[in-house]
Amino acid sequence: MANPLTSIVIEKYQIPRCKLIPNTSLHGIPFIHYKPAFPKFTDADKVENVLRKNSWTPSWRYTMYTDSHFHSTTHEALVVISGAATILVGGDDNPDAVTITANTGDAMFMPAGVAHRLLKDIGGRGWGAGEGFTMVGAYPNGAEEWDMCYGRSGEQVDDNVRRVGGMEVGDPVFGGALGEGVE
Repeated sequence: MANPLTSIVIEKYQIPRCKLIPNTSLHGIPFIHYKPAFPKFTDADKVENVLRKNSWTPSWRYTMYTDSHFHSTTHEALVVISGAATILVGGDDNPDAVTITANTGDAMFMPAGVAHRLLKDIGGRGWGAGEGFTMVGAYPNGAEEWDMCYGRSGEQVDDNVRRVGGMEVGDPVFGGALGEGVE
């Protein structure tokens, strides 16, 4: 069960393009950080059930890659189930990138095209992926298979990001409209 609205902070960020990383520039859908979205000791199965109820398909339990990357073919929902970490959102060379601290229970909505990477694992108890920071990763029901993009020359991403940005997607935490906090 997600936290009551009175105890959750929803932060939204528009992050401009930086070099070959589109971020939110092609669709205007913000990166959203829900602090916290779930009680600290909610187990991964319960988190996954909430995501499923809100039309998101849980796909993995793991940490975040340390290389900046993004997905051009789908949006992504991330829920921290163990530990805490410092995360860079927007790309390494982006003066408008955002650095956040994600704690157990926090959720993130990562729109297609938005670069993200782990800066520092602050620790945790681990969930089969080793000790440390662990998340559940999920994608909208019916979404294309996610790709891995790094903002390198030759990656054809802008058309994908525009197309995915034009698709309606529900809020992974509350259901309903994205980022509105309506249960």
